[in-house]
Amino acid sequence: MRIGAFQATSQPHRGNGQVRSISCALTMDGAGGHCYLELVATGTSQPQPRPGDATTITLDDGNGGATVFTGEVQETRASSDTTLVVGVDGLTKLARLDLDGAYEQMSAGAIAKELVQKAGATAGTIEDGPKFSSYVLHRGPRALHHLQRLAEQCGFDVYTDGDGKVHFAAPKPGGADHAFTYAEQVLRTGLQQVATAVDGLQVWGEGAASTQGSDKAHWLAKDLAPVSGKASMDGMFTVKPASAGKLMREVRDGAMRTGEDAATQARARMTLLASRPLRGFVEVLGSPKVKPGDRVKLDAIPTAHPVNALASGKVLRVRTVRHVLSMKTGFVTRMEF
Repeated sequence: MRIGAFQATSQPHRGNGQVRSISCALTMDGAGGHCYLELVATGTSQPQPRPGDATTITLDDGNGGATVFTGEVQETRASSDTTLVVGVDGLTKLARLDLDGAYEQMSAGAIAKELVQKAGATAGTIEDGPKFSSYVLHRGPRALHHLQRLAEQCGFDVYTDGDGKVHFAAPKPGGADHAFTYAEQVLRTGLQQVATAVDGLQVWGEGAASTQGSDKAHWLAKDLAPVSGKASMDGMFTVKPASAGKLMREVRDGAMRTGEDAATQARARMTLLASRPLRGFVEVLGSPKVKPGDRVKLDAIPTAHPVNALASGKVLRVRTVRHVLSMKTGFVTRMEF
């Protein structure tokens, strides 16, 4: 672990400080990731972390280390025997940035990449998403709010990885990235499946591009049916484009100028919603390679266990991952879905 000039390590005689506990989290929800580091006051002249110091945390479960947090110090607190360091990730830079802008014929990904660059953060996977004929950002909402709004329109998520890179991406398909054997690695579970409040979306756009051509996208149309699109999902969380559900929600988005754009957004929003068939958490023995967006499964769940009915055979997408290392708990990883 490095915080400015401060370094703590499990290797003997290689660090210049000691750590009592580590708690760090990366998330797709809220204002970004954070870490809480409890440093031991040794009575020697060890370097003291200061706000703004670069922070990197690497953890190892015995199967190879992984960087689980990269960011900077937000604040430090001192007591009689410890120093508490609070760190934040790159999304905080976006949360501090106030800006405006106007874009024409640019993809959501191109706008997102410019926001990340202007905030001074590092871009990771930035997917293109839809192309907007025009898109305006107003001052007031910070850059992070604008980025999250773009992600909502695309059916994407915004998050950072352990290296501090900002990702703007849709849920990835496929099998599990990590598998945990229930009786050997799982410490606690708290999973729930609730009746969905929304099983369909209808997106309404603006303009006459669908009926009069792209050069008439700015015209006001009397009939908005040609510039609308819908999608739904069934009880197995399978998305059905151009289909209405029983619990429909309407979304009005003036950035959508054609029926195709509106239909694409409806499908993307429903795909994101369908990526959460279960909610809750699973705690396992320390697993530093898990990151937001990864897909995990639980193996060998006892047949009679209540969790079996919910999670057996299912692949869950991690929205938040929290690593905790302390003398009290050891190394524990908590994944939230």
